[in-house]
Amino acid sequence: MMGPNLFCDIKRGLGPIFLLLFLASHMHAQKAVLSGTVTDDEGMPLIGAHIGIPLLERTEASDENGFFKFTDLPHGILSLEVSHVGFETIHRTFEISKDNPNVEVLIILRPGQNQLNEVVVQGESKATQIKKSPLSVSLVETEAYHHRSVSTSDLLGTVPGVRVRQSGGVGNSAEVSLQGLTGRQVRFFIDGIPMDYLLPTQELGLGPSLAMLPTSQIERIEVYKGAVPVSLATDALGGAVNLVPKKANGDYLETSAQYGSFGTWNVALNAGKQLMKNLDLGFSGYYNASDNDYTVDDVNLVDENGNPQAISTRKFHDAFKSYLFRGSLSASDIPWADRVSLSASIAGLYDEIQHNFEMRQPYGEALNKVRTFNTALEYDKKEIIRNVDAKAYIGYNRIVTQFIDTTLNIYNWRGEIVGRRNSGGEITTSRNDLELTGNNGTGRLQFTYAPNGNTEWTLNGVGSLYKRVGEDPVAEAFYGEDHFARPIRIGKLNIGIGLEKELFDKNLTSLTGIKWYHYHAKGFEIVEGEAVSTRQQNNEFGAMQSFSWKPSTDFTGKLSYEYATRLPDRVETLGDFSVAVAANPDLRPERSHNINLGIQYKRTKWTAEVNGFFREVKDIIILQAVPPPVLSTYENLLKARIMGVEGEVKIYPIKKVSLTLNATYQDLRNRSDKEDAGVSSNRYFGARLPNRPYLFGNGELQFTQTGLLGDTDLLQIWWTAQYVHEFFRYWEIDGRREDKLTIPEQWVQHAGVSYTDKSRKYTLTLEAHNLLDKRVFDNFGVQKPGRSWHVKLKAILF
Repeated sequence: MMGPNLFCDIKRGLGPIFLLLFLASHMHAQKAVLSGTVTDDEGMPLIGAHIGIPLLERTEASDENGFFKFTDLPHGILSLEVSHVGFETIHRTFEISKDNPNVEVLIILRPGQNQLNEVVVQGESKATQIKKSPLSVSLVETEAYHHRSVSTSDLLGTVPGVRVRQSGGVGNSAEVSLQGLTGRQVRFFIDGIPMDYLLPTQELGLGPSLAMLPTSQIERIEVYKGAVPVSLATDALGGAVNLVPKKANGDYLETSAQYGSFGTWNVALNAGKQLMKNLDLGFSGYYNASDNDYTVDDVNLVDENGNPQAISTRKFHDAFKSYLFRGSLSASDIPWADRVSLSASIAGLYDEIQHNFEMRQPYGEALNKVRTFNTALEYDKKEIIRNVDAKAYIGYNRIVTQFIDTTLNIYNWRGEIVGRRNSGGEITTSRNDLELTGNNGTGRLQFTYAPNGNTEWTLNGVGSLYKRVGEDPVAEAFYGEDHFARPIRIGKLNIGIGLEKELFDKNLTSLTGIKWYHYHAKGFEIVEGEAVSTRQQNNEFGAMQSFSWKPSTDFTGKLSYEYATRLPDRVETLGDFSVAVAANPDLRPERSHNINLGIQYKRTKWTAEVNGFFREVKDIIILQAVPPPVLSTYENLLKARIMGVEGEVKIYPIKKVSLTLNATYQDLRNRSDKEDAGVSSNRYFGARLPNRPYLFGNGELQFTQTGLLGDTDLLQIWWTAQYVHEFFRYWEIDGRREDKLTIPEQWVQHAGVSYTDKSRKYTLTLEAHNLLDKRVFDNFGVQKPGRSWHVKLKAILF
């Protein structure tokens, strides 16, 4: 249960904000109307333009006179998204008040990169289509957060059913849990391409990779729970996250700079130029750095008598830096393509390693470095033949990682050298000066066949060829051979076929999918000190079935099932000597039965969503960690049953105020017999899985005011909170409760204020993270930063 100080914390954090909101606002029961006309830049009405209010999930289409109308609207700030084939999509914000309940607007669209010579019927936006699909999916449209000091990991953590556990500050290792399944069981994509093909996800983990992707360069985040669409053709066990980047369109230039506590800097630039009618040039750049020198408590320092004493001190070797530069050239409305784009990017990071995974041993010199180069060609054509749309992608990626662990020095938590080892590094027995070079070629081909307005077939395939070689002269001197010089090769082919069909006057939608996964690899394992070649090959299948039922405009019900499979990745099967992990070519795939059942209900003043989920997972792959010099090994050890419920409600109680609350409860139980679990008895059967949060939630309260210093300026004030219930780090049934190691109850609050001038070009933001300076912990008790302050300036120059 929540601790006794919780309500005091709530009053301290909420009191000033509620006071400001209620003094600046008052209730209105009267409904309002927003109407208008959509034209081109020559004043001609546009028929069939798509006008949406994302906040209320309402859409309209313009008629033959370009006219549209929304009725029964609440008072407050409303943001419109207006799009039409062949024109730039624009966003406009309007205020509806008691004094101005009937607003009429004129929307002028400029020709854009998607202009077509033929007449094309405009459909719903991609985000709206995803929300209406039969799948259990959550969307985060990042534009609303571009003025805030938030990372991609932060936004993911606000989604119901999702828990992001980060071991420290900026760029530190992170693990994403999605409805109870976690780590490698959740797959990540960048615009439909697996992230590990593009960034060092498998080499360094998810945290550093996500830190290389700023929210300013992402259009939306799609979170699929349980069943994964065939458009993401990969072996995801419990769900998938797809990060959709922004694409160049017309002339624009926007930049932002942010400074925060603990030496944190973020600088971003996004620019586009229309070179000619059908040709666009885009550029984006990002630099991110942090010293991460926040205070940690209760770390042990050995005194002159050899006795450990608990101290508080600042981290001294946890700096993180990353950069990403990307350029693209896109052509549209050409005879053989609606859009074709050539892009290239370079990225890199520098990541110091401060401590081991339980924060018991400090390190003073170990670090990781990464350099990446990606280039890709994308093709998109509607009606390539009658009723068939086509998309294609071909890319080459080069990822060079360095792991440096060569020092013999021994450091204490004050950053002092207190001794020297005779052998071995800070982390590994051999010491390492390792450089690995991975080259990956990726291809994707997708066809969509829509023979009529109620049926759509999708065929999607993604293939890749990967080769990695390396060198480590330091480890070679220890082992007598440079094992990293031996190449490993991996080939993957994932194919999915899907059928979506609308029935009963489009009140019922069915989505069926069949998936096939092929994996083959050539590597080696070490047997009695000798390298032995290994070969592996797997062919696996998956299947899914989803339904959505919409009997009225207010209510939607969804049901989905997937038999999911995840093939072991290259670290699990081929090993990684830099972290003392042996190869295991006999690993079996993980398998899961995933069921989701949910309902959504929308009203003018509020919306609500509740989802229940069930997972039956077997052959879970777990690292059997042992002390060096023996190598650890990944094994198929556990079966688990996961049941849970998540819910979210969005309320617009009074003018200019919005409130969002969500919560997740999940019950994760071991279902393994002792023969499968690697334990001596069945006493753990039915026990709750350790070191996994099971009750958590988020909240956000926001106030918006226009016309503070000018007619069109904008003031926003927000308060957010995250709650995680206490949970045990190890098995709950072992030992006395009062002696158990726990991750304590967490109640963390953030607050911010931003002001946008009347030209809507400049925004200044001030934020406080961990407002009450709480001690916050995550994986295995690793302490996270205390209170930090952030200031950000964003400019939209044109």
